[in-house]
Amino acid sequence: MPRKSTPNLKRRIYRTFDLLKIKGVAALTLLVIVMAGASFYTMNRSAIAAAEANPEEPKCTVYFDPDFSTRAVGEAFKVLVAVDDVENLWGFELGLAFDPDVIQYVGAKEPAWRFISGIHPRMEYLFWVAGIYPQNGAVELMEFNFEAVGEGTSSLSLYMSTLATLKYLDGAKDEVGWPIPHKVSEGLVTVW
Repeated sequence: MPRKSTPNLKRRIYRTFDLLKIKGVAALTLLVIVMAGASFYTMNRSAIAAAEANPEEPKCTVYFDPDFSTRAVGEAFKVLVAVDDVENLWGFELGLAFDPDVIQYVGAKEPAWRFISGIHPRMEYLFWVAGIYPQNGAVELMEFNFEAVGEGTSSLSLYMSTLATLKYLDGAKDEVGWPIPHKVSEGLVTVW
């Protein structure tokens, strides 16, 4: 009897190996697909994380012109705040800060395309401005008038700067303000 079972045993062993080969190939194929998917997901997540970690540099800059000046005590002077390379600017908000022991705010002039309101504490000035029509390219935002009142150096900085555009919501008649990404440069005034 052992001889009769030997061919059956061989057949079973061969059949088992054949099934294992098929299952092995299927398992190997499945493993390759899973690994490729995981690799693609990891690479894609890495690209997304890199983009989130290094957001695109804003293309427009709010700056002071001149960005550096030297004045004598008692001298009146003007400083322009402008933005370059802006698209569809409908309004802005600027918070101006400086050293009131060195320079004194006298007033502001704004171009005719907008109206202005503001709060004027001793050393920080906040202006809200809305446009009559959109502005593009290089745009003068404000012209500030100062007087040099004491020796020293004062930075001119914007503790707040918001540029806004309008977008219409689909299916609604409402207009919604959207921020415009931008960089901000500081100015410096030395009084002697």
